[in-house]
Amino acid sequence: MNDFFKKIIAPQVDFEGEKNLEKFVKTFFELYRIEIFRDGLDLILTKLAQQQLRFEVKIIKGWDTNLGCFLTEQKSFYDKTLGKILRRQSPKIILRNLSHNLMAHEMAHAFEFESGLNLGEEFRSCIGFDMKNREAPILTLRGEVKRLMVEALKSYKPEQFISELFARYFELLSISRNVCEVGSFSTLDVTSFFENTTNFVEKIFNPQIKAKIDPKIAAATLELTNQIKLEIPTQKFSEKIESTQKKSSGLWSKTSKSNASWQMAWNKSRELDDKK
Repeated sequence: MNDFFKKIIAPQVDFEGEKNLEKFVKTFFELYRIEIFRDGLDLILTKLAQQQLRFEVKIIKGWDTNLGCFLTEQKSFYDKTLGKILRRQSPKIILRNLSHNLMAHEMAHAFEFESGLNLGEEFRSCIGFDMKNREAPILTLRGEVKRLMVEALKSYKPEQFISELFARYFELLSISRNVCEVGSFSTLDVTSFFENTTNFVEKIFNPQIKAKIDPKIAAATLELTNQIKLEIPTQKFSEKIESTQKKSSGLWSKTSKSNASWQMAWNKSRELDDKK
């Protein structure tokens, strides 16, 4: 970790018990191997640099269902210029395990909050098109989609589903072998299956947060990204792929293969929603 990043991260990470800043930083920056994650990670670094976000790392041994969370607290401070007490949000990410998937999940909640963007119907439509009556062709990815995006949501309230699905999309990417080498599917496998969700992140969400990113941080992480990339992983022979053609999902008869076809389907879904 160079001094530039050390000065940004170290003051904003609190450890309870064993302090392992090097592992924290290593896990954080390995997520830059996911290209679509870069803007979100840059925003996290920007907020750390602005002292508007903190991490609390409380490593616990043994099994626990609540391994992490993203919190926003109201804090009061006195503004001498205005001569009055003001309140502002104080976001915090709590981690009880330093793993790629936990960090990716909780940071996705954080940069969703910082984006100021209401995911709403647009994101719901995209991930709905990707998942409705469809299964990932790779069995291991199919199993993770069911575990993370179907079974796990049963313990959440319906109003939390959209935010959780957004975070779990990034969590899926974080357990690909592009990040940790031993994963059983690639980042491309995830983005290909979630093609509409990926388009939403690339064309709507990421442009929304770019303006909030410190240009110096963006330039520094671009250089870093080129240094930490893994070789393009090849598919393992043991992975079973279904050879049958993907089923169409209602209105979304084919996954979009170009920006133009994706945009047409997007507009169609909006028109149908407006008529409801």
